[in-house]
Amino acid sequence: MNTGVVQRIEFPPALFTRELAAYYLSMSLREVDELRAKGHLIPVGDSKRIKFTKAELDRYVENLPERTS
Repeated sequence: MNTGVVQRIEFPPALFTRELAAYYLSMSLREVDELRAKGHLIPVGDSKRIKFTKAELDRYVENLPERTS
């Protein structure tokens, strides 16, 4: 029986491109590239496009120092 209800399931992508990572972290592409160059963000895979896991992006955010003032 079709009730006419459309079910939509949303979830984050398995891998974030540089562009999506920048958006997720509220940063520019340049800032993401600088963090990667310094080893603060570790990409995954061996493809031509740089990608990050959500866990890696969340790890970076969780380790940011708290702002004191």
